[in-house]
Amino acid sequence: MTTAEITSALAVIRQATDLNAKALLMAGLVSELFRERGFEPVVVGGSAIEFYTDGAYMSGDTDICWTGWPMPDEEQRKEIMLQIPGITAHGGSKSWGIEDLWIDLLGEIDYRADKDLVVLETQLGEVTLIPVEDALVGRVYAARKYCNGYDEKDDDCAKKLMASVLQGRIPFDWQEARRVAACPKYDCVPEFEVVRAEVEAELAKSKS
Repeated sequence: MTTAEITSALAVIRQATDLNAKALLMAGLVSELFRERGFEPVVVGGSAIEFYTDGAYMSGDTDICWTGWPMPDEEQRKEIMLQIPGITAHGGSKSWGIEDLWIDLLGEIDYRADKDLVVLETQLGEVTLIPVEDALVGRVYAARKYCNGYDEKDDDCAKKLMASVLQGRIPFDWQEARRVAACPKYDCVPEFEVVRAEVEAELAKSKS
């Protein structure tokens, strides 16, 4: 992309009135810049859940990983990101801020779902997301199983995605999600089923 094209893309981002829409457009722009250099970015974690739920959950930043080799090194990240006028680096080449948005560039993607990555089309380019089954199980694990504790923010995130799934807003493979929950990385099938039951009860109560 030329500097003029990037500047035009930033104007589109500024015109968006919704913060989730801004973040998704910025993810599209950043993804296209890295694809031009042969890298394949994938949005993960809470930021993927933000996009899956159309902003019902807001993560506050966009976490980007890479689909294996090649991965951009520190100098390549800086060179690519600094094409965006006005962007600033925070903490080396990992964290970047612009237009009240934050982008974190992480490592190789690590997920267990045997599903295709999900591609969202935006005005500024494609945004690839981690499979929703892995996103949901991973957040349930973080909320209910990690370090044998409970994290309220992660629990809220998991429940908002679970609600969207249960309401049929997002295509979802329950069998695959349970298989992912049972894998050694997570081992959280009971916790997953409890969160599902709690959200089902909350949805039923809201209808009554």
